[in-house]
Amino acid sequence: MSADSGSKGAVFAALICNAGLTVLKFTAFAFSGSGSMFSEAMHTLADTANQGLLYLGIKRSEKAPDAMFTYGYGGERFLFALLSAVGIFVLGCGVTVYHGISSLLHPHPLDIRWWLFVILGISFVMNGYVLFKAIQAINKTRGDVPFMRFLKTTTDPTISAVLLEDGIACGGVVIAVGCIGVSAMTRSHVPDAIGSIVIGGLLGFVAIWLGYQNRSLILGRSIPKEAQEAALAFLNAQPSVECVRAIQSRVLGADSYKLKAEIDWNGRWFGEQLASWVNERRASLDSDDAAKQFAADFGERISEAIALETDRIEKALKEIIPQLHFLDFEGDATAQPAPPQAATVAP
Repeated sequence: MSADSGSKGAVFAALICNAGLTVLKFTAFAFSGSGSMFSEAMHTLADTANQGLLYLGIKRSEKAPDAMFTYGYGGERFLFALLSAVGIFVLGCGVTVYHGISSLLHPHPLDIRWWLFVILGISFVMNGYVLFKAIQAINKTRGDVPFMRFLKTTTDPTISAVLLEDGIACGGVVIAVGCIGVSAMTRSHVPDAIGSIVIGGLLGFVAIWLGYQNRSLILGRSIPKEAQEAALAFLNAQPSVECVRAIQSRVLGADSYKLKAEIDWNGRWFGEQLASWVNERRASLDSDDAAKQFAADFGERISEAIALETDRIEKALKEIIPQLHFLDFEGDATAQPAPPQAATVAP
């Protein structure tokens, strides 16, 4: 399952569910005046807006490369995910914490009815469904990578955003139920206001986490260590490669990597591949012109052989690491010639 199909489905499901819940929760707040319910409504509104941004980012990141952006638009996903994190912090954290503090300082009458808990129950079920879909999508893409490590290293911030937002949404519902219930029993506005502040604090944590993750991706995070090590091991194992220097890599988009390496090609190996061709023409080297023509032909064949070997290695690497969409190999002009007796392979 590709990152795009998994994250797009999870984001779309979250967008539809939260849009309906936003209307339901604001209606409940209008009738009850509950600060915790207001926090839940603002939380869901922020989630809806943010998931709209995430979905837009996914769609824009799918645009094909063009003359202006030759590596494609994969970074759009990171930009919109960062905007989503800012939205969570402002709408989700800022507004709800402010409302909770305001309720503590300036209490207002509460009208807590039984149907508030029904609405929160519906919210828990729907957010739980979206959370389950997000976990499913992650499990299908993370392979053997531990769950928490996947969240820290994933190159698809949209799926982790949905997971965290709806995880916090389910936790927020539990907090809201508890705080509203305590307020109803004690007839005090304080537990309800504290619930609002706690929910806002959780959203602030999510926003900071997502902001940090997307910052590193926008700056150009290196590809996962395992992928880079696998690519280096494969290159060093090739008889045509003497050693590899100065590897650089970058995440371009969700499951889209770029790798650059300076390669000291094993010239002796390439020469050995042309041994039979040289033997066939050795007898005809009876003049300066023939020698020059031979040298020109030999140089052309060596150049062709390096190009074909580069294509072969690139194709094989992309089969081993499908996310390697862009490979850039440069000849290392600073390398020292190999000893006459044998070519060595760098460890």
